[in-house]
Amino acid sequence: MSTPPTPEELRSALKALVVEACALDLDPGFIEDGEQLIAGRLDLNSLDAIEIAAAVDYAYQVRIEDVRGARAVMRSIDSLADHIATERGWVQ
Repeated sequence: MSTPPTPEELRSALKALVVEACALDLDPGFIEDGEQLIAGRLDLNSLDAIEIAAAVDYAYQVRIEDVRGARAVMRSIDSLADHIATERGWVQ
């Protein structure tokens, strides 16, 4: 069993995942942990949210299915990281 990533490592990996999944032409470090992802400064939309959800499922084996829950989970890198850590049992 591999060691889970630190919260900082997970957030950094998620920023890179968002950049790749949404084909953004920017450095992942440009994304702030708490900023709104969808309909925010990054100008991501519902199709981008689907791409992010699919990438999270592939990379972390964590599904984001509930539409209402998905809005809360995809609010920011922080909320996405918290959801993944909880679902994977990485929270203490």
